[in-house]
Amino acid sequence: MSDYLKSPDRPQYSEFATIVERAGLMDLLSTYGHYTCFVPSNDAVDAFLKKRGLQSIDQLSNADCDTVARTHIISNMYTTMEMTQDRLPTSNLLGRYLATSSGFDNDSNAVVFLEGTAHIYFTLKDDSVENGIMQPIDQVLEKSNSYITDLLRENPKISTFYSALVATGVINDVMLVEDPEWNPKEHEKYYYKSHTWNEVGWLPDTKK
Repeated sequence: MSDYLKSPDRPQYSEFATIVERAGLMDLLSTYGHYTCFVPSNDAVDAFLKKRGLQSIDQLSNADCDTVARTHIISNMYTTMEMTQDRLPTSNLLGRYLATSSGFDNDSNAVVFLEGTAHIYFTLKDDSVENGIMQPIDQVLEKSNSYITDLLRENPKISTFYSALVATGVINDVMLVEDPEWNPKEHEKYYYKSHTWNEVGWLPDTKK
């Protein structure tokens, strides 16, 4: 994947390659693994910057680059033929799930849309590399990092309601992301064996 992004034969991805470098993730894409990378073109990155009032990727902070890069990388391999549900089964490196849907591009090609608006280029899709699949896209994917409490606090129309949440302490329940008292080791693993199949089931490390 790193060779794909940095190849002089693909200058249209140079800005995303720089973002990945600044995020410190290029080494990850240089190692063995099974990844899917949704690659926005330079035009897509420029449109993303313009929407934010920025002139170049130099104006993005390292944290911004980290968010953008991790939004576009999934630690599993997916071809467009496998994107048949309403979201990808594996979360991206931010822990968020990307919504998928089917539709048609301007040339009436059947394509996969991500997050409702970005689509995978029909002629460039499913490009296999040593450690995964590259899926070039026409827009930068954006996933909100805000929590419900952030949105409540920033909305002046419900400031009284937000103040009530804080005053009553209910805000602490709303902010809870993971159960701090959860301990998966307190629960036994589940073993199942039939004449054709062996399975082991265990509880997740976190309870969200």
